[in-house]
Amino acid sequence: MEAELKKILKLDVPVAHLRYKGKEKKYVVWTLLDETPLSASDDEIDYSEAPVDIDIYSEGNYLKLMSSIKKIMKENEWTWNGDSPEMYEEDTGLYHRTCTFIKERKI
Repeated sequence: MEAELKKILKLDVPVAHLRYKGKEKKYVVWTLLDETPLSASDDEIDYSEAPVDIDIYSEGNYLKLMSSIKKIMKENEWTWNGDSPEMYEEDTGLYHRTCTFIKERKI
C-alpha cells in the first residue's frame, strides 16, 4: 500500500509519509492505519480493508487541494470514508483537515 500511495499522491504541494519536515505552509501527510480482516477461509485471511488518513495542512483555503486528493483516490479505487472537522492549530498557525480512505485488498 505504501508504494501505491507514493505513486498516486503526486500533488502541487509537498507530500510526506507520517511527518513533514520542510518549510512550506501548505502540505500533505499520509498515514496508513491498521488493516481490518474482511474474510477468511481455512483459518487464513483472504481479504482485508486498508485505511489511510490523508492530512492537509494550510495557511488558507485548502478546498481545491482536498478535492484533487479525493479525485485521485477515487480514480485509484480508494473509497472515501469521511473527513474530520476543520481544525486550526494555534502552535503552527495552520488549518488542518483529515480525509480518510479505505481500500479492499486480496492477501
